[in-house]
Amino acid sequence: MKKLFFLAGLVTLFSCDQPKPIRSKGGTPYNGRFKDLFAQFFNMGLDTLEVHSPDTTTSVFNGRIIDSVSAQLFPAEMAQHHTSENPELFAIYKFMLDSARMGLLARTPSEYEPSSIKLFLWDKRKDSLTSYMELGETWGDAGDYLYKKSWLFRDTSSRHIQALIEVFQGQDNSVDNPKDTTRDERYLYTLIDFAKNGLDTIFMDEEKLPAKYSVLIKKKGPR
Repeated sequence: MKKLFFLAGLVTLFSCDQPKPIRSKGGTPYNGRFKDLFAQFFNMGLDTLEVHSPDTTTSVFNGRIIDSVSAQLFPAEMAQHHTSENPELFAIYKFMLDSARMGLLARTPSEYEPSSIKLFLWDKRKDSLTSYMELGETWGDAGDYLYKKSWLFRDTSSRHIQALIEVFQGQDNSVDNPKDTTRDERYLYTLIDFAKNGLDTIFMDEEKLPAKYSVLIKKKGPR
């Protein structure tokens, strides 16, 4: 394959609301440098959400354009592609991951267009975006193609947010050899736990994970 495939994911659905101010434990509204950026994301409660690259013009994962000033808070390799004339950063949802961390779900630049859905983790203690990961993507180049989506949910045992990531990747061999009409395709699954102290890749498996989470995989989320 001509592109490196990055696994990751997180966020969830229960209620969707208008943007509201972030408050500290004492109830004081947050007034830090990310205030204007946070205001551009819709609030999301935590339950279960299927995350994927938008496949229609009305998809909730198209998001809304992030202003040019707030865009500078994102990693430089993404912010440099974003302008008011050609926007490539879009706000989707925000939600509290735990008492100290918040997740920002955004559509970001990719190889050809802003088709990558990423989760950015904001740490209240550091007042900084500390990491990010890709949750959804649709990509193709010559005979290679990839579709990535994630299911984000709260584990009933640990009460941690977890992400089941599905990557479908393939190659059309006829592009290099017209006589070869076969395709090489496979599904890859990863389970990630968003523990309070970081991220933990629990399990990577092609068969056991989809079998265990078959009900979740069959469930269709908002498009």
